[in-house]
Amino acid sequence: MIITTAFDETEELIIKAKELSESLQVPYMARNKKTVKYLLEHVDPHIFVVNNQRGLSYYEQGQEEVFFHPNMAMHRIKQIKNGQSDSLMTACQLKEGMTFLDCTLGLASDTLVANYIVGPTGKVISLEKSFPLSVLVREGLQYYATNEKPEWKAMIDQVSIINTDNLDYLKKCPDESVDIVYFDFMFNQSVESSHGIKIIKPIVSYDVMTEEHVQEALRVAKERVVVKSSYGNHQIGKLGFQIDRQNQKRHFFYGVIEKSYK
Repeated sequence: MIITTAFDETEELIIKAKELSESLQVPYMARNKKTVKYLLEHVDPHIFVVNNQRGLSYYEQGQEEVFFHPNMAMHRIKQIKNGQSDSLMTACQLKEGMTFLDCTLGLASDTLVANYIVGPTGKVISLEKSFPLSVLVREGLQYYATNEKPEWKAMIDQVSIINTDNLDYLKKCPDESVDIVYFDFMFNQSVESSHGIKIIKPIVSYDVMTEEHVQEALRVAKERVVVKSSYGNHQIGKLGFQIDRQNQKRHFFYGVIEKSYK
């Protein structure tokens, strides 16, 4: 894996790429007017590209450009501000001041909505196993806050992204240390069918929920464990989750285990 700049590199982009290279401990390579295709074939099959259009893009050999933009999350937040309900908020019974552990960051839509709801007095911790995806989301959020929507910067600065395996992280958490533990695994049948989801598929983790995930999540959660899943996934019921009928949507549903049930 390497970090480079856009084809039309500038001093500003070079400085940013070198800073990112140092912070991520990923080698920097000068672009030198080489195409992405050339770099993928002759230098490294995994490339981060710092640019002015999106902040950061990622390429793998034979795949489309991958980048991040929080379109869906910001749309959902605007709906909440206008008094509309959000299925995550109601399924998790999220309130201001709560602590929320998002075990599957993905494109950060749920993480951002949760950050908005819990506010500055609450806390959201977001885990992402895929290194490229965790970097793209973190850098993409900062680019968005700086260049497109500075009014969202305070909320975006609250986002805490950790590149780690969620089960490993849960095992290190103290008992009842967060209010809600939340999962949205990338199942074989994706919950969402957006273009953004399709693009990130090559770099996401395809782990699935196990009994150990549930046991550890129940130990760590004070109030409830919630999972979002696509229809046809019968494993959720077998793992002890109650289907939240009130918050079922066209393409997905929520499973909930209340600590009071245990």
